[in-house]
Amino acid sequence: MADTDIPFAEELKSKTTSEHSSSDKFVNSVLAFSLTDRKVYRMLVYRFWSVFTWIENALEASRHATPQLQDLYFPELFRADEFRRDVEFFYGSRDIPEEESPALKEYLRNLEEDMEKDPVNLIAYLQSMQMAILSGGAILRPVIVNVLNLRSTFPDGVRALDWPEGFNTKRAKDQYRAAINECELTRTQKDTIIAIKRKVFRLNNELVAEVTRSGVSRDTLTRYLRKVIIMVMVVVVAYVVFRIKPSL
Repeated sequence: MADTDIPFAEELKSKTTSEHSSSDKFVNSVLAFSLTDRKVYRMLVYRFWSVFTWIENALEASRHATPQLQDLYFPELFRADEFRRDVEFFYGSRDIPEEESPALKEYLRNLEEDMEKDPVNLIAYLQSMQMAILSGGAILRPVIVNVLNLRSTFPDGVRALDWPEGFNTKRAKDQYRAAINECELTRTQKDTIIAIKRKVFRLNNELVAEVTRSGVSRDTLTRYLRKVIIMVMVVVVAYVVFRIKPSL
């Protein structure tokens, strides 16, 4: 089947499946560690808040001059404000300090450069991030709430992954795919968007990896390993004690 016969939403998915699968495995493994500490998770939320803010602002600024972006303008899917509220919750203040993040700077530099080349390139970022929230939010939200003990403050801390009552994620995804298919794009534009989407997975991985290399993350890992070592020692001592027979 020729590329021209394949709906672009399907083509976009099928031609980035390998990168998507590898990214999911990497992010999931890091998330398992990140969820051991609120400070570490906050660093992740801060970075993705910055990305969503840039993407949504660019969409607002460019949609009137770029019909393809207007076709994908769904303000009900915007998450930047909710991400900000989550960051404020974890900081305990509306005064959010700027975090030093080379990976985030590289991410935003790529966004800016790709948009300068052709505004429709924003579709690669927009589709990747919005569909990720639609698809994975409902799965991640209860896990984060339970592990970080956010039940008493819900939905604070996971507002970006929460949707209003009655919101249908499946319907939203179907509507989004239909809009992607209706976008008038040249073959060259489609190929570029596919290539950029592959890059988006790498940029997301680098954001997440940066958090695991941070000083806060290393401190968290040290505390976690210390707890594990103590637990193992207790188990070993208990085993030894109960195995020793009292002397007659």
